[in-house]
Amino acid sequence: MSADSGAGETERVPLEAWPEELRRACQGSRHFREIRVVRETPSTQDVARAMGVGGVAMAWRQTAGRGRLGRAWQDTLEDGLAISVCVPAEVGALASVAAGIAAAIAIEGAIVAGCPPAPTVALKWPNDLLIQGRKVGGILVEGDGKLLTIGIGINCSQRQFTGELTNRATSLALHGASVDRLEIAVRLLPELDRWLHTEARTIADEFSRRDALVGTELSFSTASGIVSGIVRGVDVVEGIRVETHDGVITLDPRTSCIVAKLS
Repeated sequence: MSADSGAGETERVPLEAWPEELRRACQGSRHFREIRVVRETPSTQDVARAMGVGGVAMAWRQTAGRGRLGRAWQDTLEDGLAISVCVPAEVGALASVAAGIAAAIAIEGAIVAGCPPAPTVALKWPNDLLIQGRKVGGILVEGDGKLLTIGIGINCSQRQFTGELTNRATSLALHGASVDRLEIAVRLLPELDRWLHTEARTIADEFSRRDALVGTELSFSTASGIVSGIVRGVDVVEGIRVETHDGVITLDPRTSCIVAKLS
């Protein structure tokens, strides 16, 4: 996401030190074996996928990040965290949710370490991280049947957003946290390793605790057509509960997507 830069205020660790710090964070990992740090890349997704299973790619600057459904994740310049990992496809259908939980925990820990009280990071199904209703990060999972490449982008030191992002985006700096991107990554990787190895019911319960859609009125595209109503809860295992004019129905999160916000 583009914005006025504040990276110089928060960056404390030089790029040359990043690989060793990330290796330390991955010691004992079940999933991560190789670290690659690049100064600039169009997308860390491409770097991690080329590395194969166990690869971790982090960029000082990402210039053409991707978002879900073909959208662009706007240039982070040097203000945001851009990191991707490559894992076997059998890690499972909840990889995106596990990554969102891990990122939320890492963000909260980094904010607390930077002294301000940490707001709860909410999760907006399927892939957004929110602080007080505004997007602070996002998750992208791309797969080819054999590999999953999980990308995580987090807004760190932006001081101002412009255009359509003005009222939609936020950053850690805007919540009073002066946090080095590397510090978040070092917190993130062990959490991601843990949550990718966590059983589905525990993942679903933690997601529900952070669910940002409860109480919102939305329209969903489903296999049987458009369904509109008030979201009563997102359970990533059992389904999305939506209160409609005909009562509460449960949507399959694998085949449903949000098409409009009604209120």
